[in-house]
Amino acid sequence: MKTSQGAPARSAKPTWLHLGALAVTAVVVVAGKEYYRAATAADLSWILAPTAHAVTALGCGHFTFDASAGWVDRDLGFAIAPACAGLHFALAAFVALVIGGLGGVRDARSFVTRLAGAAALAYVATLVVNTTRIAIAIHMHRMDLANREELHRLEGTIVYLGGLCALYALARALDRRRHALARV
Repeated sequence: MKTSQGAPARSAKPTWLHLGALAVTAVVVVAGKEYYRAATAADLSWILAPTAHAVTALGCGHFTFDASAGWVDRDLGFAIAPACAGLHFALAAFVALVIGGLGGVRDARSFVTRLAGAAALAYVATLVVNTTRIAIAIHMHRMDLANREELHRLEGTIVYLGGLCALYALARALDRRRHALARV
């Protein structure tokens, strides 16, 4: 079916491709959580190392790898440990991007392209957002704050929530742009 401008009509009903994208997303999230449950700092080097290098490059410390603790700055007394990897954020970012981009799933090619793009963008966004979160946490660590742990959790929640909202908005904007270009 076509619109009056000749572009393909947008289906309001989910297709098997939409349901397939959601099913693949669910499998990725469950597998990711299982992987993360037992992962060591070495297992998470693909996400911890770039984050530690970025935090170091921002001048927030000098982090070196310690197999038992993760990436550590001993002078600062701060570690970027497996719990700080941001893998839960990465999985949530993947979900937000997939859901935000479902409207662009029209065929098998767009299905694969959207999922691969969501995975790649979720990884990059995780590095950026997690680096930001850790840099802020380090500055807070240097302050003499009474409720440092509680403030650290609150800061992480705010930064991660903001990152997820931005990613979802980006996915929707890209989808709207694609629809606008299809009408031209």
